Amino acid sequence: MSGRGRALQAVRDVGLGVGIVWLVVLLTFWGSLAAVQAVFLVMTIAVLFWMATTRVDQLRGPAGWPRPLLFGGLAGLAAINASAFSFTGFTVLLLSTAVLGIALIVGIGRVLRRIGG
Repeated sequence: MSGRGRALQAVRDVGLGVGIVWLVVLLTFWGSLAAVQAVFLVMTIAVLFWMATTRVDQLRGPAGWPRPLLFGGLAGLAAINASAFSFTGFTVLLLSTAVLGIALIVGIGRVLRRIGG
């Protein structure tokens, strides 16, 4: 990647980070419970979209197997969502658990298909 390409990628990353922080502050101080739940569900759908569209090399470790930190973290997040649903009963948490499970299946399927082929 050239110097210009790296600079553009850095600007995109910083802009995304600033946007996320701004959204979190906005929801923290002025967001309703329904708004927070909607944003949370959209974020889990974004994880599914990222798993389905990113390059397989970003999902694989150096040996070609699925990245343990990425997939383990995603599995941990799904487990936390499921246990939070059992305590709160919020349907959004159950839906986000399902979306994260689908993201895990899609990501691992993409990596393992590349290993076999």
